[in-house]
Amino acid sequence: MRISFSNEPKGQAGLSGHIGVSHVNSHSGFVQEDGVGFAVVAQMINMAGSVDLRIARVEATPENGTVKITLNGGGAGTAYARDGITPAEIALMQNAVGKEALCPQTVATEIFGRVNGQGVLEVPSAFITAAATAVVQTFLQNYPENFSYVPEETPLSAGCTLGTVLQIGEMAVSTMLTINAGAGGIGPNEDTEGNVPIGNKGLLMRKLGLDSLPTIIVEAKAFVPSWDQYIKETTLVVRANEVHDNTVVGECISEAAQNLGYPVFRPQNPYPRKQGALSSATREIANQIVDLGNRLGRARTSGEKNKIAAQLAMLVKHDLGGVTFMSDEVNDVVDNGGLLPGTAAVLSSAVTSAHAARYQIPILFKTDLEMYTNTIVESFRLLHDRLSEAKDQLQKRAVAADRIHHIESIALKNSDRS
Repeated sequence: MRISFSNEPKGQAGLSGHIGVSHVNSHSGFVQEDGVGFAVVAQMINMAGSVDLRIARVEATPENGTVKITLNGGGAGTAYARDGITPAEIALMQNAVGKEALCPQTVATEIFGRVNGQGVLEVPSAFITAAATAVVQTFLQNYPENFSYVPEETPLSAGCTLGTVLQIGEMAVSTMLTINAGAGGIGPNEDTEGNVPIGNKGLLMRKLGLDSLPTIIVEAKAFVPSWDQYIKETTLVVRANEVHDNTVVGECISEAAQNLGYPVFRPQNPYPRKQGALSSATREIANQIVDLGNRLGRARTSGEKNKIAAQLAMLVKHDLGGVTFMSDEVNDVVDNGGLLPGTAAVLSSAVTSAHAARYQIPILFKTDLEMYTNTIVESFRLLHDRLSEAKDQLQKRAVAADRIHHIESIALKNSDRS
């Protein structure tokens, strides 16, 4: 099916994809490639307006930690790492020249060997941010009349959102591409992931009608230990909470995957909106850190100190990623996937334990992009015939405007706008 730019100012449905820069780990062994949504939606945009997204140049300055990535299509993105960049890291980054910037986390994993957030590995995070920004800027430079662009304004953010309207078969689809990145390579910073209408992104969403459209949110390729018994191969995962989210959209995605012969899994009770869940998880990890600090204060031998330091490092590298990515009260409304109540369902994928054991961090392949894209196109074909049903459910489950204003004030606290 051909994808093109639409002449409509707003779509009949929505499509949203993001990259949570270096949001690789969470607690309980969860690990992901959190740039899949960005890659899939960027590829679909590129089917409408073809540009060359291969990396042409990577330039970096050791003294101030700045990295600039320029694509063959002309766009460039710049980011920085707080702790500087070594000449050896600059040499590693040259291995990215000629690679597609469509999948920035996978590229960073390939050239650095590993990606991590929470300020652990700042240079790969800065690289990912620069590469993703270069993709956005390439679209803007080549098709300025087709896009709207806004910078992210939540505190410590280096992200942005790009919006357009695509024609996907019979459907005009309002489409968002979002970079959720922490400044200085500290990421992730995801109060505006999914279709959360906060700050400048909220303004753009309202312009495109995305605050009130049945929407497909494209998410990560992940290993989730609690799903392992259900995952025998790389499998599409469809999530929409039966109480809070748009199950009509979810049903269309599931049916689309089945029509195309792709394996699909629907977890029970996803995104339950358990009030205080993220706050509770944050306190639990904080208590572990305090306990380690107290133990370190009592330690006297090198062995004891090193054991405690290693435990603290694992907490920061892994568990903290599951709580730092989003503000507590924002999470209460939109949960971990960033779903504006009533509007959306999430399409992601899950890998086997064998894949996780081999790659450690999931890698995005061209076959994944094809599976996601084909499923999304077929989903919109099915949704076209159920739009009124999806919109009715959206209106019944929509959250009150004053609650959105409240979480927006929380997310923008200490920003220039607050």
